[in-house]
Amino acid sequence: MPEPIICDTSVWLYTGRVGHIDLLSHLYSPVYATEAVCLELDAGRMIRADTPDVRELPWVHVVQPNSQAYATLPVNRLGPGEQSVLAYAHAQQLNVVGLDDRQARDLAQRMGLRVLGTIGLFLKAKEAGLVPSVRSLLVALQKEGFYIGQGLIEYALHRAQE
Repeated sequence: MPEPIICDTSVWLYTGRVGHIDLLSHLYSPVYATEAVCLELDAGRMIRADTPDVRELPWVHVVQPNSQAYATLPVNRLGPGEQSVLAYAHAQQLNVVGLDDRQARDLAQRMGLRVLGTIGLFLKAKEAGLVPSVRSLLVALQKEGFYIGQGLIEYALHRAQE
């Protein structure tokens, strides 16, 4: 049975831009986005019309952490989307968070959460037989402006056996 996940803006943005946002619904259930993440995507849509609107996806649950959830977060300098994701995940005892930002990932791990980034999602999708190639997705991500260090590229291709 799939487990729940809550994702930050970058995971939604880049999976959407490379045409694989639906992988989240195939690998996780339920799938959450916070209202703060939706607002960040709304702002992105003003710059690029192809920025996804996750509110329109019937399998996405848009949630809002309460002030008590935010109060449980360690002091940090994360943006509103990342903070809302971590606050909701912690308050609702979700185990998996979709984050790409290094500081957010580090804080999530310190909070005992499992972190899955966009590239990790693509690796999981390949393992599940949902995509034929991780290499092509890495290339597509880079064309969209997603920075991937050479070490991570090599690691991902090795894990994908490509």
